[in-house]
Amino acid sequence: MDEDAFDAIYKSSADSIYYTALRYCGNHHVAQEITQTVFMKLLEDLGSVEEKAVVSWLLVSAKHMAINYKRGVEREVLYRDLLYEESEEFVSDYDLEEDFIRRLYEEECRELTENIFADLYHLNPRWYYALTITYYLGKPQKEVAEIMGMKIGTLHSVLHRAKKWIRKNYEEQFNHLHEK
Repeated sequence: MDEDAFDAIYKSSADSIYYTALRYCGNHHVAQEITQTVFMKLLEDLGSVEEKAVVSWLLVSAKHMAINYKRGVEREVLYRDLLYEESEEFVSDYDLEEDFIRRLYEEECRELTENIFADLYHLNPRWYYALTITYYLGKPQKEVAEIMGMKIGTLHSVLHRAKKWIRKNYEEQFNHLHEK
């Protein structure tokens, strides 16, 4: 990928990368920093990222950076609250256990989602991009159809087939996860 291709990717996807980071970290300034950092990493790794997968790579990188940032902030707040708690109340064991179980469940959900999207990308990149742009980025289906160069009816068909494949291959894992 050359610098012109990089510039074109930046212009076409910087807003999406920013909004992805903002969605996961909840902080405008941090989302801007993450956007810059992700594009800087892309510049460093120009040769190792496939041009077809650049936007996905950027989105996933921004998402993970934002999640990591948020985790760090939560730990910092928890640590500060534990150190400087003015009241004598103690958190019950039940609350700690419930919080641990909730975090474990959230991590399992994230892993399942990442597995689904990784498998979907390898099986059918067109399905992957349709789902990612429509549901992950929240773009209107009409706009997604235009971006992907297809008719809206074709997009509906692609989305339907992708969701059907996901249900067929992951419904049991999904149900097992929600039974816990």
